[in-house]
Amino acid sequence: MTDDNIILPDMMKVCHSIFFFALLLAGSGCDIGGEANYISPPSMDVSISYVDEQGKDVLNPEYFSVFNIYYLQKNEETEAFELVEVENNQYSFYTDEESDRYALRIFPNREFIDGESRTIIENHRDDFDTLRVQGYNEGRGSVAERIWYNDELVWETAPNPPRRYFVIIKTDF
Repeated sequence: MTDDNIILPDMMKVCHSIFFFALLLAGSGCDIGGEANYISPPSMDVSISYVDEQGKDVLNPEYFSVFNIYYLQKNEETEAFELVEVENNQYSFYTDEESDRYALRIFPNREFIDGESRTIIENHRDDFDTLRVQGYNEGRGSVAERIWYNDELVWETAPNPPRRYFVIIKTDF
């Protein structure tokens, strides 16, 4: 057996190792060359805390099960607008770490008509509030530019930070 025969199998092992390493990198979505291979669409979630006039948190956990969220959507056949109840995975409740208050997290309606969508919030007292979003769909995600709560502007893209969180004062909650 010559030295040439020993080197050849070692070279094959190196080539196989390089091939499998390259295959592993290609399949893992690794960041190569400064650009990510996978881009997730932006989520358009909105978080709302409710307080009384003294700033006390009024969003009580016992109310969570009686909230209903609706999207205002246009019926293709009748051209009329209808309230469509959303699935439970389109909203949730949590404790906001920055404010230490309960918050309602909603994924607003993504059906933009003339650049706006509407989401209706029904609370435990059968009160209806409107969340109006000015925005647009981009790819598989949505971009919010402005948000109104009952026709009061509560959030804008600039100069506010990207976090879509705001506090609503409710005296009769």
